[in-house]
Amino acid sequence: MLAWGVGLLFAYGLVHLGGLELIRKVRPDGKAHSSIGLLFTFWGLALLHLFEIALAAVLLAYLLANPDHGTLTEGFGSSAADYLYFAGVSFATLGYTQLEAHGAIRLLVMLLSLSGFMLITWSASFIYTIWGETFRD
Repeated sequence: MLAWGVGLLFAYGLVHLGGLELIRKVRPDGKAHSSIGLLFTFWGLALLHLFEIALAAVLLAYLLANPDHGTLTEGFGSSAADYLYFAGVSFATLGYTQLEAHGAIRLLVMLLSLSGFMLITWSASFIYTIWGETFRD
């Protein structure tokens, strides 16, 4: 499970870097469109993070299909929305949820939380840089 988590972290690095480069290249540029460029960057980052959360949800659904990998708190459903919710909360809040992971899957969830923290921080630095480039004299 630790290998799956480390693999997810490495995949996230590649996906996020590619997403940031894409956002930088296709966002409207220039002083005349500065607000639109910033909003485009913001929305692009939001979509990028949602895609990353969806990747984690798919991986969780795949791994939790095998009971040997662990379980989540009793009462956890098995719909796509359930997996998206758990992956999103783990990604965005360092795992603060009423659901608990049991068994080996805890290692993946731990690395999902670490990944989310790192990627959100990276995105914050990116948007700060774009803001500076936009309004630099």
